[in-house]
Amino acid sequence: MLRKLNQKKKEREAEQLKYVEKIHSVKQIGVKTDGTAEFELDMKLKDPSSKILLYKDGEMLDYGDGTDDATKHNMQKFGETYLFSIRDVGPEDAGLYQVDVEEVNMFSTSLTLPDVEFNDMLKKTKVVEGQDAMFECALSDPVPQITWCANDISVEHGDKYDITVSEDKQVHKLTVKNCTKDDNGVYTAIVGLRSSQGTLVVEDDPNGRGKGADELARRLAEEKDRLQREKDEAARRAQAEKDEAARKAQAERDEAARRAAEQDKEARKAQAKRDEAVRKAQAERDEAARKAQEVQDEVARRAQAARDEAARKAQEEQDEAARRAQAEKDEAARKAQAERDEAAKRAAEQDKEARKAQAKRDEAVRKAHAEQDEAARREQAEKDEAARKAQEVQDEVARRAQGARDEAARKAQEEQDKAARRAQAEKDEAARKAQEVQDEVARRAQGARDEAARKAQEEQDEAARRSQAEKDEAARKAQEEQDEVARRAKAEKDEAARKAQEEQDEAARRAKAEKDEAARKAQEEQDEAARRAKAEKDEAARKAQEEQDEAARTAKAEKDEAARKAQEEQEAAERMAAMAAGKGGGQNGSGGSSMGDGNEGDGTGKNRKGGDGTLRDGKGDGFDLDGTGGDKSGDKAKKRVRVGELVPNSILDHGVHLLDGLSDTAANIGESAQLSCKINSEDKTGLWYKDGKKLESKDGFTIVKDGAHHKLIINDCQERDAGKYKFEVEGRKSEATLIVQDPPKIDADTLSKFSEPVIVKAGENASFKLPFSGKVPIKIQWFKEDEEMLQGHSVKIEKSSAHTHLLLTKCQRKDTGEIKIKIKNEFATVEATSKLIVLDRPTPPQGPVETVESSLSAIEFKWRPPKDDGGCPLTNYNLERQQLGRNTWSKIGDIPGQPTYRDTNIDCGRKYCYRIRAKNSEGFSDVMTTNDIAAGTLAFPGSPAPPKIVSTFKDCINCAWLPPSSTGGGSIIGYNLEKRKKGSNVWSQVNPKDDSIRDKKYAVKDVIEGAEYEFRVCAINTCGPGEPSGPSECAIARDPKKPPGKVKDLKITGSSYTSLSLSWTKPTEVKGEEDEAKGYFVEIRHADQLEWSRYNSNAVIQTSFTVVGLKSMAMYWVRVIAINEGGEGLPQSFDNYIIAMPPPVKPKFTDKKMKSFMVVKAGNTVRVSVSFEASPLPDITWLKDGVPVAKHVTITNFEKGSQLFIYTSELSDTGIYMVNVKNMVGQDTFAIEIRVTDDPKPPGPVELEQNVHGTVTLSWTPSPDEKRDNHLHYMVMKRDSVKQTWRIVVDRLFNNKFTVINILPGREYNFRVFAKNDIGLSEPSMSPVWGTTKQREKFTYNMPVSRTLDFQAPPKFIVSLKLHTAPQGYECYMSCAATGNPTPHITWYHNNVSLNTNPNYYITNVCGVCSLLILKVGPKDMGEYTVVAESPLGHDECSTKLIVKE
Repeated sequence: MLRKLNQKKKEREAEQLKYVEKIHSVKQIGVKTDGTAEFELDMKLKDPSSKILLYKDGEMLDYGDGTDDATKHNMQKFGETYLFSIRDVGPEDAGLYQVDVEEVNMFSTSLTLPDVEFNDMLKKTKVVEGQDAMFECALSDPVPQITWCANDISVEHGDKYDITVSEDKQVHKLTVKNCTKDDNGVYTAIVGLRSSQGTLVVEDDPNGRGKGADELARRLAEEKDRLQREKDEAARRAQAEKDEAARKAQAERDEAARRAAEQDKEARKAQAKRDEAVRKAQAERDEAARKAQEVQDEVARRAQAARDEAARKAQEEQDEAARRAQAEKDEAARKAQAERDEAAKRAAEQDKEARKAQAKRDEAVRKAHAEQDEAARREQAEKDEAARKAQEVQDEVARRAQGARDEAARKAQEEQDKAARRAQAEKDEAARKAQEVQDEVARRAQGARDEAARKAQEEQDEAARRSQAEKDEAARKAQEEQDEVARRAKAEKDEAARKAQEEQDEAARRAKAEKDEAARKAQEEQDEAARRAKAEKDEAARKAQEEQDEAARTAKAEKDEAARKAQEEQEAAERMAAMAAGKGGGQNGSGGSSMGDGNEGDGTGKNRKGGDGTLRDGKGDGFDLDGTGGDKSGDKAKKRVRVGELVPNSILDHGVHLLDGLSDTAANIGESAQLSCKINSEDKTGLWYKDGKKLESKDGFTIVKDGAHHKLIINDCQERDAGKYKFEVEGRKSEATLIVQDPPKIDADTLSKFSEPVIVKAGENASFKLPFSGKVPIKIQWFKEDEEMLQGHSVKIEKSSAHTHLLLTKCQRKDTGEIKIKIKNEFATVEATSKLIVLDRPTPPQGPVETVESSLSAIEFKWRPPKDDGGCPLTNYNLERQQLGRNTWSKIGDIPGQPTYRDTNIDCGRKYCYRIRAKNSEGFSDVMTTNDIAAGTLAFPGSPAPPKIVSTFKDCINCAWLPPSSTGGGSIIGYNLEKRKKGSNVWSQVNPKDDSIRDKKYAVKDVIEGAEYEFRVCAINTCGPGEPSGPSECAIARDPKKPPGKVKDLKITGSSYTSLSLSWTKPTEVKGEEDEAKGYFVEIRHADQLEWSRYNSNAVIQTSFTVVGLKSMAMYWVRVIAINEGGEGLPQSFDNYIIAMPPPVKPKFTDKKMKSFMVVKAGNTVRVSVSFEASPLPDITWLKDGVPVAKHVTITNFEKGSQLFIYTSELSDTGIYMVNVKNMVGQDTFAIEIRVTDDPKPPGPVELEQNVHGTVTLSWTPSPDEKRDNHLHYMVMKRDSVKQTWRIVVDRLFNNKFTVINILPGREYNFRVFAKNDIGLSEPSMSPVWGTTKQREKFTYNMPVSRTLDFQAPPKFIVSLKLHTAPQGYECYMSCAATGNPTPHITWYHNNVSLNTNPNYYITNVCGVCSLLILKVGPKDMGEYTVVAESPLGHDECSTKLIVKE
């Protein structure tokens, strides 16, 4: 299955590569806060004109470009990004959306809109800066995942946001970690079409502290130096990048020019060589054809001479003996062999010459390639030298003109780009077109020539072979027909000459046709190659220009951005230094600035807004500058409040950019077309270009600017308006292609007139004319009843570029039908429909004639109308009548158009015959004549019961029947008996037609032995025969059969507790004693009974049967009886009784997913089910820890499984449960460990003790559950007074004491200890507060003169790895610490194999602490582990070993 999936994936990727180069950055569909749904993907199309199709549940959707608010589905393109959106999402929009390029699927995403409600909505949340905020909502139904948005921006699970879902999928939580002021705003939970919003308010931390002015001044100076260095580095990098971009652009232009020249030169050489090769090949091909023709003529001439010689000798020596005839045969065979040898020799010479010609062509091609490679190498060396010298000169000029480089470089770059583009376009146009077209034409022409030569050679060989065969045939016929050798020789001579001439003509015709076809294909391929080359060249030029413009724009933007950032950072540093110098010395509350009071930061130093008083590393001591100290003793002094931010935020202006780009548009001739785009500024005005030419609002173009929307309207589109349009504003560009179409069009009045039916009479002509317009070439097709009409005897079709004419001559009634025309060109297909009605006489009325009434006073009968009314309604029917026995017909006249007539002018007992004709406006139909209808009441007898087969013989079948229940009021005077073969629908009368059967039985002797017949009978009274009976049972004409013998090989093929499957072989036929069996009966008898009971009431024809409904483990006798038409044969039974049970099977557990360990909370239900197979039924035993289970444990056994059930579990139910399944064949055992536990009880009081400075040792009384739960362990958490969050210090601790390190002075710590088991956590045991806030005295510090320090240092491990020993299956955690500036790159190795990309290891590097976590230690993890720290200043490493215990 995996291989098939991979194969399908490769096939899909191969199909995608036909249209796109790559697909990436795929984003699944999701609903936004504004009620729209969006999904996007990045893909690079190979052909920008490829169609992008959008499907929903397999149905194609129309989409807009996002400019029309009324459009439901839209697609917007930004570079290589395609954004699909659905506005006003409703329940009907749910489904599978699919994006296709042409006919290949690229991306699929499913939009699900669950119908759920919010039981609990999001609420407003307030948190202190630095803490975590949580939003929670509850849904009415389970949903696996919902969408979370922060300020209308979708968020995902990560370092900043933690998204969790409850086990029942109904409670969803979003946790915002380490909140800052930037996290303020509205948070939204979206599920389906419903949403819930909550507000997050982040308040200042009231416990924040500042720091001393000395530390602030020092940090400000360091920050200023750092900003200055970053500014210089950014300027240097921008300049270097600019120089590098200019150098690369120049090198690329030089390289492009060199390649163009090389390609031009190589193209000319290749073309000359290809022309020479083509000329030589043509000459060789002509020479080969000439020689083949000569060989063929020689062969034909010699064959003719041989036949003439044979005829002459045969005529002269007609009366000679067989010796001379034999001699002539030998002479003819010898000459034929010589001619074959000669033909083979010449064919070998031709093959040799063809190989030489091919070798010459290969040598010419090889020399051409060698010369091209040598020329390319030389010119490459010259270009490299020229590029090196130009680069040196350019570097010297750039060094001297540093001050004016930017402006000069920009102008020079623009001029060089324009010149390079023009030169590149011209060279690309010439070189690529010539090279590609010539190569393609030469290759295909060579292939066509080779194919033509091969076919010519094959035809020559075939001609020689046929000639040789004909010669052999002539010699053979001459030998066989010696009496007429002269005449036959002459005939063969003429026939051979004619065939040779025909074959020669046919070969010449085929060679010419193939040559013409090859030339035509070569020309088509050359045109196609030229078109593709031009399209590829234009596309390459466009992409190169776009990449060049993008590179220049990016370099300039990066340079400006770096300069601006450096300037802003320098100004900010200067302001901070000035503020620190002027306000840092205040005492006793005067001059305090409250800077670094922590109200705007989180202590991490990431936003440089305070926190705990630090600027970079977040490790301040909380000292204030307001003169109050850390204990807030100066609260009464008036505090100065900072009005704005210390470092003002700068809003980056990214310049003008496009929000919506242009999209390719198609318009019909005469219609208006519109191209539109949208930019992010309403003040900017852009320029429009068509094929590089600037456009203005005239000559059919209208330029509209509506705020940020820019539109170009092309009025009355014509073919000249097609092309590539570009919108440009301040270097930002967007391009699109306008395609002007001219599909076929038909005027509305003309179409209405054409749609009117054309009515003609039979024999007249019908004409259809239709004018139209559209771009040629145009294909015109006429259809009648969806079948295309072609030019013929009765169909005349005229076609032109503006109209078409269809003429149907001598129309007949069958020509009536729908006439349709299809007009098609490259843009569209239009259709028009008309109808042709041909009027003619109606067809005759249809029978059968049904007699409605035949009484003494009237005859009424009815018929069916004509099948065809002739195209116009029937007016009436014309009737004539003839009395039986008379020769004249009397006219009744016309009657209304209803197909029924009542004749009251009759004589009782007479019979009448009627002639009926239909009439319409075109005349009368042909006559339909009725059967004789008798006047008076008809009373026919009823139908008898089906006949019975009395007996059958090979030449006679005896039938008998009963009279009908209804005689029709008179007596039955006889019967007619009919027969038919089985499977036939034709009944034939058995008795003579004029001699009915008087008795109620009859012996049918007109039968064929072995044939199968059915019979039916009808009664006859004075009125005639009645309805026939139903068919009898089938009877075969054969003598009576003998009963069959005993069945053979009776055996049991399968059994169960309630059924038994049997099979046997049919009995052997013994002629005259035992005939073939036609069915079988199965009889059973219980072992304690004497009478047999027949199980199947009807005989079965197959040789197998299954007896069901047996009693489990009961004993039965079984036998089988064969039967046929001669009766039942002797029974065949088993020698012993049969027990109703399946075949013995050793017990075996069948469920491979059974758990071997289960944890259950006390009080909950325990249910353990096992499945097995065993026969006979096994004994099932459950044990707990080796002893029988308790009474409150319920055991339920069934045929293929067993279940253990504990309604309310207790702690005492913990143990290992074992189930044993045993029968007479064997046994099997399965064990499961069930652990019943409860929420752990908390540990005792926690005591704190300090033995080593900077550490605290915690000890506590064990939890009461520790003794009875060996899985119970402890978890310790801490929280300090600065970071007001709880953090796990240690987990999976199995003792009652732990030492916490990194205890900092001046902070207060709280600890809590949890007991933990397989169920969860206990309530915490809290420790007393440890430590006090450190008090400091005020002091004044004079900031020393700052100096620049170099903090760079090579990597070095300050804490090495330790030796680790871990049990198998447990976690292993390794850590070390490394320092260095710049920050070194850390790589982990296991036995010299890198682990950084191995997903089985969790590797982190936080502030220099490098750690590696192995989740589950195994034997393969043993070995040496090495950590390597690398940077540009050097590297360092440390190693350890891991030992895994069994």
